[in-house]
Amino acid sequence: MATDPARSWWERCNDGVRSMHETGWGESTSVLSREICELLDDVDEQFALTGAHTPEWPNPYKDGPDRAEADYERSTNPEKYLIVVARVQAWTTVLLDRGWAREASPVRWALRPFDSGGADTVLEPTADGAVPLILTTHTPVDSNHPFNISISAGDPAVCLASIPDCACDGCDSGSATLLEEIDTWVLSVVDGLLHVDVAGNYSSVRTSFGTRGSTVQNLDEPTEFTAAPWPANWTARPLASQIRTAHPDPPFPRTVFGTAAREGSRRLLRKPGVAGASQIYWRTDE
Repeated sequence: MATDPARSWWERCNDGVRSMHETGWGESTSVLSREICELLDDVDEQFALTGAHTPEWPNPYKDGPDRAEADYERSTNPEKYLIVVARVQAWTTVLLDRGWAREASPVRWALRPFDSGGADTVLEPTADGAVPLILTTHTPVDSNHPFNISISAGDPAVCLASIPDCACDGCDSGSATLLEEIDTWVLSVVDGLLHVDVAGNYSSVRTSFGTRGSTVQNLDEPTEFTAAPWPANWTARPLASQIRTAHPDPPFPRTVFGTAAREGSRRLLRKPGVAGASQIYWRTDE
């Protein structure tokens, strides 16, 4: 069945879950609630304003040529990745307008973003047990690097994701993939569907969308927390099951997601990083 580009990722997600349920599969998988869908609709509406000058683009390889070796060695249009900044700006506006959080001073770090520097927006929730959300905007250091955002949570804070994780043409799967990744990570913090455990040289992150394990280098300090929902009278979705597996040998040299993981031996077009980044070696939602 063809994908309808006019439908949001959360509508398609719910369609898929309902389809599984009809065939007797995925009984433990729940649809996104009406409240979650309304929240995402609000973000999309705000994004129409913040992203007015950052156009979306399709996956260039969906119906076109296969990825070539040279595609992994260049970034033709790094400016287009400003769209990720526009998306987190939309999230920030919606969360503040709903009164679920207030802007706060910087938190201390347990596991910093891979990219050094950047401007932090710290959103401190008003609900008891909820954890802060830190959205960091990294501006390009040269013409070969894109705008990039890091999503972190907790106090001390743990970096959860860096988007885009790679800006080369070969790893470009279109803007929709980037926006969905931002949405699922921010939603995981706000909805309270997040458990983080970082200690020694290992970290584990669980959300309702999947589970991720990593090695950790140069941890600032260990931490463990389970988030609570930001809104009052809100029931979080269940966390994915914990899954353990052996660490591969050798590990990837930096945090790697999705296509970049499958192309881990190729050069990633990113800004120089700092110690403290994690190396992912499994996920249940891939």
